[in-house]
Amino acid sequence: MKVVGLTGGIASGKSTVVSTILTLGVPVIDCDKLARIVVEPTHPAYKKLVAHFGTGILQNQEMGQPLDRYKFGTIIFPDAAQRRVANSIIHPAVRDEILKRLFKYWIKGTSLVVIDVPLLLEGELWRIVSDVIVVYCSPEMQLARIQSRDGLSEEDALARINAQKPLIEKVAYADHVINNTSDLNSLKLSTLNVMAAIKPNPFWTVLAYFPPFTAVLVAWVVAKRHLKGDPRKTKPASKDSSSGSNPPAHAS
Repeated sequence: MKVVGLTGGIASGKSTVVSTILTLGVPVIDCDKLARIVVEPTHPAYKKLVAHFGTGILQNQEMGQPLDRYKFGTIIFPDAAQRRVANSIIHPAVRDEILKRLFKYWIKGTSLVVIDVPLLLEGELWRIVSDVIVVYCSPEMQLARIQSRDGLSEEDALARINAQKPLIEKVAYADHVINNTSDLNSLKLSTLNVMAAIKPNPFWTVLAYFPPFTAVLVAWVVAKRHLKGDPRKTKPASKDSSSGSNPPAHAS
């Protein structure tokens, strides 16, 4: 089973990419949904969040009540230290949920699974996937889209954008880039082209059913990522690229 990581940024067009992938019959693990599951009152991560942030992040400020996402957002989006604490609680819980679902897909004989992870890079999950796909658009387009979509002020929109790694930096990690700077049809076509390029060979899919070979495949993927290195250390962004106006030339 081939596992591919898909990431982008808020209002980058990733939802459209996911919808296109689903039309191909490829399962997508939605980590936004998993992140909502792990903060439900019945999940251990919920208690850890309340222990650190207090009941003020809950609806009616009462233990056992659902998380008040707006209040929680006003705490973690502007404050990097608080955001790191929240991520240190939520990310491991989400990873556990991902692994559970990957195991189920492997048992079913699924040949390709896409993990839709907004924080694929921040959460270090890029190290364990075969390919990284990044959906890219310019910062200006990102800002305009989130303001139009969510009705946010420029300040609030920028706070949410700046809570994530800049898209131009994410491109440095990518094996495939889907460039969302044109129209919807172009975005869908780019998505289909990338999916055709990463389609796994049926021969390897059959071999992956044998546990020893599966272990070898997993070790190979991890080793490949390790040898490739962390772009943050090996490939710092230049002044030209940091503007985010265009992705590098390997964009699809």
